[in-house]
Amino acid sequence: MIRENLLKVGEEWREIADYMLEGHVEYKPLQSNPMRSGTQFVYQRARLNLTLYFPEKIFNRFMGWMDSGKVELLRAVIQSSLPKRSGYDIYEFKIHGIIGDP
Repeated sequence: MIRENLLKVGEEWREIADYMLEGHVEYKPLQSNPMRSGTQFVYQRARLNLTLYFPEKIFNRFMGWMDSGKVELLRAVIQSSLPKRSGYDIYEFKIHGIIGDP
C-alpha cells in the first residue's frame, strides 16, 4: 500500500517506492491508559513507533537523496497508508540501515 501511494505522489518517488519491497518494517504500538483513576475518559488514537530497515546500500541512497521535507512527506504517505480503522497515528518514525541483506 505504501508503494502504491508513493507512486501517486510523483515520478521522482518511483525509485524509493521500488525500494519499499526490499525493506523490513518494525512497528511497536504504544500503550495508552485513557481510563486513569479520577479522570474523565478522553478518546485518543493509539500511537505507533515505526522503524524501516533497509540494506546498507539502499540506506545510503536514501541518505543521499532525502532531506527533512522528503522524510516528512514519506512519513505522511505511510500514515495515509494505514487504515483509518486501525486507530494508529505514527508517533516516532525512523529509517535505519543494516549490514547485509534483510
